[in-house]
Amino acid sequence: MKTIALGFLLLISVPASAWDIRASDPNNLLLGGVGMVLWHELGHIGIARTLDIDTDYDGVTIVYPDLTRGSKDQLRVASGGFQAQWLLSELAFHHLDQADNGAYNDIATGAILGHLAITASYLAVLKNEEDGDIAGMANALGWNRNDVVLLLAIPAILDTWRLFGNPPHWVPRLSQVSKGLGVTWVWSW
Repeated sequence: MKTIALGFLLLISVPASAWDIRASDPNNLLLGGVGMVLWHELGHIGIARTLDIDTDYDGVTIVYPDLTRGSKDQLRVASGGFQAQWLLSELAFHHLDQADNGAYNDIATGAILGHLAITASYLAVLKNEEDGDIAGMANALGWNRNDVVLLLAIPAILDTWRLFGNPPHWVPRLSQVSKGLGVTWVWSW
């Protein structure tokens, strides 16, 4: 928790010069955010289907009724949403680094905000859901849920700085490396 608090203190100490909500179209921001939520869920489904694992729905939760194949597959499927949102968030940041593209910039910004909101939701509330991503990852790893959320917080803190602040040149690279190492580790574990 100290890492998260330190990260947020760092973020509020930088000027919010990278993005201005007043110049954005709320509909396009919402479209990007909803797209990120759908992409997160599709990450779970896509990985499950790739591994020949059946998926089902329990309300709004994706469940895996026959997931008995071991902790490696459980980790891959449970982290699939974060893997997908990390990929899409980097594509969105890449788009924002290009020339001004009007509405597309708002959609990309909305996707990044969606990524940050999803991660914040898991850090604050959803980590306690028994069928949630954090519980699945913690169970697969044999870790405490708080340890899992600390790892997930690192790219989110860096990405918040990237979107709202004016970070040094190494911050985007560190964020990309943290996401890339996370995905590599999940698939090589």
